[in-house]
Amino acid sequence: MNAQMTRDAPRCLLFLLLLASAAAHAQVQWREGPMVYTPAYDFTLGYTPNGTGYYVRQAWIASPPQPTVNQAFYVSLRMEGIASPAVGRLMVTGFVPPAGTSVLVDAATPVRCFYRAMNGSGAFVEFTSQVITDTSFGASLRVFGCPQPAAGGDPYSIMPVPGGNAYQLDRRDPNSPGATSWPLGSQAGYEFFIPLIANRTFSGNNGIEADRFYGTVRSIQGDGLDPWAFPYLGLLVSASSPTPTTDLQVSQQLPPPPPPPGKVSYSIRCANNGPNAASNVSCAFTDVPAGLNAAVYCSPTSPQATLAAGAAIVCSVVLDKYLGFRTMSGVVSSSATPDSNLANNTHTFTLYGGLAEVILANGFE
Repeated sequence: MNAQMTRDAPRCLLFLLLLASAAAHAQVQWREGPMVYTPAYDFTLGYTPNGTGYYVRQAWIASPPQPTVNQAFYVSLRMEGIASPAVGRLMVTGFVPPAGTSVLVDAATPVRCFYRAMNGSGAFVEFTSQVITDTSFGASLRVFGCPQPAAGGDPYSIMPVPGGNAYQLDRRDPNSPGATSWPLGSQAGYEFFIPLIANRTFSGNNGIEADRFYGTVRSIQGDGLDPWAFPYLGLLVSASSPTPTTDLQVSQQLPPPPPPPGKVSYSIRCANNGPNAASNVSCAFTDVPAGLNAAVYCSPTSPQATLAAGAAIVCSVVLDKYLGFRTMSGVVSSSATPDSNLANNTHTFTLYGGLAEVILANGFE
C-alpha cells in the first residue's frame, strides 16, 4: 500500500513534550517532523483559529547509529487540541508507512496509546491496556480501545484518504461498537506509538518523499470545515552494524520490594536478553518529580561496564508520600553495543502517592 501526498507546512514551534519518555536520557532521543495544524471555526467570535496541532516523531540513537535495518523502533503520531468547535470533534486517525517498512506485530512490543486530559494539566497517561475516564469540567469521557495490529496480510483496515489510502488506527471500545474515531476536547491530546521494522536504509531527509512516514488525520467538527492533516517525518534508518548486537529490555520488577515506612516506590528490571554481552549499560528513571526527596537504588550499580546475556540490573525509585499520581519512565540503554530492538527500551508507569493513607491520617474514615 502506498499513498503519494505532497502536502507541506511551515516549520513552527513544537508542542512541549509532556509525555514521559526516554528523550531526557543520554542515549535514546526523538526526532520530530514539522508541526501542522487544522482550523476550527468559532461561531461565537466569527473567526477561524488553529483548532488542532499534529506532528510525527521517531525514536533513535546517535551513537552507535540506530535503528538499523531489521531493528524494531517506534514512530509516534501526536495530536493536541487547541481551540474546540462548539460541537466537539472526532478524529479519524491513520498512517502511511513508507515502502520498505512494515508494522511489527508482536505482543511483546505493542502499539502503545497515550492520552492527556481536557484540562490540559498533568502528563500523558497510557491506555494501551486500561480504561481512562476524563472528568475534566464535569465530563465523563471514556478513553479506551488501543488498536493492536493483526498478524498476516494488512495489520489494519485500509481507508481512503486524499491522495491514496492509509491504515486506520481505529478505536476498539466494546462499550461503543462501531465508534472507530477518537473524541478530542480542547487542551486534550493523544499519542500513538507504532512499532516498525525497515528492510532498507532511510536518509532521515524530510525532502525525500519516499522516506516519509505520514500521519493521516481528519477532524470531524461539524463546523463546515472537517479538515484533513498530513503530518510527516523522513525516517532515519542506518545500515546493519557489523558489531555484535544485543536486546536490552526494561520492565516492571515483580514482585516489587516493599517501600520503607512513609515512602512510595517503583522498581524496574533492565535485562540483557542477548545473544551478546552489552557494554556501558545504564538503567535509569526519567521525569522523577522534584521536591519529594527522591532516591534511586540499583543492584548491581548503574551503569555497568559489562552486562552479560541473561543478566539484569534492578533499580528502585523511592519518594516521600504525596497526593495524587505521577507518571515516570524507566529507561535502559548501552552507549557502546547496538541494540536489536529499541521498542522495548522504555517502560512508562504511573505511581500512586498514597492519597488514601494521607486522608485516614487526618481522621477521615
